[in-house]
Amino acid sequence: MIVTNKDLSEFNSLQIAVNAKYYIECKTDSDIEEAFQFTKKNKIKFLILGEGTNVVFTKPYDGLIIKNSFKKEKKINKNKVKVSSGYNWDRFVRFCIKNSLYGLENLSGIPGTVGAGPIQNIGAYGEEISDYIEHIEVFNLKTGNVEILNNMNCNFDYRDSLFKKYKHLFIKNVFFKLKEKFIANNSYQDLQDYRFKKASELRQRVLRIRNQKLENYLTKPNVGSFFKNPLINKKDLKKLLSEEADLKFYKHDALIKVSAAWLIERCNLKGMQFNKARVSKKHSLVFINEDKSPNSILKLKNKVKTAVSKKYNIRLEEEPTII
Repeated sequence: MIVTNKDLSEFNSLQIAVNAKYYIECKTDSDIEEAFQFTKKNKIKFLILGEGTNVVFTKPYDGLIIKNSFKKEKKINKNKVKVSSGYNWDRFVRFCIKNSLYGLENLSGIPGTVGAGPIQNIGAYGEEISDYIEHIEVFNLKTGNVEILNNMNCNFDYRDSLFKKYKHLFIKNVFFKLKEKFIANNSYQDLQDYRFKKASELRQRVLRIRNQKLENYLTKPNVGSFFKNPLINKKDLKKLLSEEADLKFYKHDALIKVSAAWLIERCNLKGMQFNKARVSKKHSLVFINEDKSPNSILKLKNKVKTAVSKKYNIRLEEEPTII
């Protein structure tokens, strides 16, 4: 099952051409066990990969790529759903709506697998996946044990979780607790003008907005939002507002979330091209890559970070995993 010198071009949405020294696709429990035994025996590093829509490969991977194609289960018990991590996320959202289970419709259209969702604590249009996760079943690739982590154990935060730190945890199954009655969350600005009677209507609206604002990675290689929206304190917000009265920001617990897209646009970087990479004209957080090497996208990323830091003294943090 272990493949050597595997080309990863088709396994990352930037289509960067790098090779992995070793590669295995895990569809079953025995595949996961084989990956564990191989890394243990050879004492090599490994990386768990879903659909590759949130990773940036900067060089060949000198270890084992563990491709998550684990699609063993999808079960419903009243308002609880157990789903294996290798399923496509958007298909799962559609499945829930068809089965009259609600809460995830605002997260429609987000690329990637179910298993990638908790790692990034994906969120969109006023919802986060962590609000609906009850617990997660993982395979510990350090010990070989299967473990159960409840929601609190996962340390969910804005685009963050325990899984970003503990990368040896292979998410096998995610257990969701959803709503049996549809109540539309149209708190997000782009949704406020609509009254949604059905979850399917809200889903279609979200998909339409995403299509209008974001680039399709299948035709224009990208990883979605390249930067997180930075969090600042109220003192810094006051200072920024004195300079930029129309600053786009949102409350986030005790902190303030500033729009990274707004910052980039105010630096006149929307549409900027560097070598074979460019900032999308549709959405300034999306960087389009047309380079088989990572050079163009990395240099573009650094130029944007430097410009925003110089003008606003705010350090942008990358949203995808840089490998």
